[in-house]
Amino acid sequence: MKNMKNRRYRFNRATGKIYQESYSSLIEIPDYLDAVILHATPPVYGQPFPNQPAQNWINLCFLDRELSWSFALLNSGQSEALRPFLNYKTQQKDLLNYLTRISLVPQRSRSGNHWYAYAFEALPLPDRVNPLEILHGHSGLPLIDPNISLDFPEPESDLQQLKTLNSPQVEVKFSDSRSNFLNWY
Repeated sequence: MKNMKNRRYRFNRATGKIYQESYSSLIEIPDYLDAVILHATPPVYGQPFPNQPAQNWINLCFLDRELSWSFALLNSGQSEALRPFLNYKTQQKDLLNYLTRISLVPQRSRSGNHWYAYAFEALPLPDRVNPLEILHGHSGLPLIDPNISLDFPEPESDLQQLKTLNSPQVEVKFSDSRSNFLNWY
């Protein structure tokens, strides 16, 4: 694989927009983001951005539709916004075997408040995508965004083992130390 680019994406749950960060601006992604999720941290409480209140965050490392090494954060907000991802992760078990479509769907409370919630859908991987081969070729890249200052736990997988893989049939599993979902305040 040629030079892999690092990318970052943002989910704006107030407006329902998904953005790819570029050097000088944000590029809007229409409707959804397709990703092969390589790693997801357990929820971690913190305030990585000064304009947002402290809340729980999950750091995703994934391959985007151009197979670039990518990062994004999912936030809990004042609701149980991380529940859809935790449920999805429980149902799908090994996310490396799926293309995950991430979208934002409108929500409305009884009092009239409006926001967007995460939605996740598992789709078959495209024929040209072999996540184990990509991981093997880029085992030195981080699974946690090094530019975010939260105390995310280290990934539990040993990426050094990927260097010794000679066959794409060898299955590499990333364990997930995430506890059961808790109601956050």
